[in-house]
Amino acid sequence: MNSMIPIDDIISHRFRGFGPEENTIESLLGALNWGVTTLEFDVRIAKCGTPMVYHDEHAPARDGQRKLCDIMASDYAAIGGRFPTMPTLDSLLRVCARHSNAATLLIDIKDSGFEDAIRSLVRAHDLQGRVVYVSWLPEVLYALYELEPEATLCFSHWAAEPGLAARANHHVHVSKDGHIPRGTHTTLGERSGWWLQTPLQGELREILSTNNGYICVPRPHLDHENTVYYAHHSIGTTAFSYVNYDKALTDYTSLDLALVFSDSKQLFEDARAQSS
Repeated sequence: MNSMIPIDDIISHRFRGFGPEENTIESLLGALNWGVTTLEFDVRIAKCGTPMVYHDEHAPARDGQRKLCDIMASDYAAIGGRFPTMPTLDSLLRVCARHSNAATLLIDIKDSGFEDAIRSLVRAHDLQGRVVYVSWLPEVLYALYELEPEATLCFSHWAAEPGLAARANHHVHVSKDGHIPRGTHTTLGERSGWWLQTPLQGELREILSTNNGYICVPRPHLDHENTVYYAHHSIGTTAFSYVNYDKALTDYTSLDLALVFSDSKQLFEDARAQSS
C-alpha cells in the first residue's frame, strides 16, 4: 500500500494556487518554477478560431460577461476584465517548450472542430511527446485519434448522475450502456458532457486503451470496481479535485488511482514534505 503520492502523480489543475488567477502564464510559471511535473489547462476557441487558454465559455469583460467565441482574439485586450490576461495556446506552449521543467501537459479541449489547429500548435513547439489530450467531448477524442493515433487521450465524464448545478449549465448526454458512438456534435461555446450509467464500452474505450489513456471523473463519483475495470483495459483512472493531501492519499491508495488533480499549492507542499 502506498504511504505517499509521488509528485509526478499529482496534476496541477489549471495551475491553481501558483498565481493570483488560474490558467494564466503567471500561474503556469509559478507551477513550473516550483517543480510541478504534471499540469492541466483548458482551451476554448475565439471567434477567429484562435485557441485560447480559459475554462468557462464566458468571462468577465469591462461591460459584463462576454462569450469567448463571440470575440476576436485581437480584441480580447481592449474589452478588459479577465480577457487581457487570457493567453493564447501558442503563447502558453512557447513558455512550456522553453522552460527547463519538461512537465507533462494535459490539454483539456472545451470546443470541438479545432483539433487539427490545436495539434498543429503542439507539434510546432515539439511538445507532442509531453501532451495528453483531455476532453468531455467524445467527438474531440475521436477526431484526435484519427489525426494522431499515437496520442494519449483522456475522457472526462460523470460516472454518477450530475447534480442540479451541473445540469444548470451543461447539455447532459446520457449513455445507459457505456457506448458513445461517433457523430455527436457540440455547438461552439456550449458546455456539454456525458453521464455514463455503466463503465465506458466500445470503440472509445478501445481507443483510450490503445495508448494507455485515462478516464477522468469527479471525486465523488469514484468507484473501486470501475478503476479495476479500467486498469484491466490499460486505462488509468483520474479524479478531480483535491485540496487536502490526506484525502487525496486515501483515494489514491484505496481506489488505485493513476493520477489526482490538485486545486491547492499546499497539497504539493505536503507531498514534497512526505517524500523527503
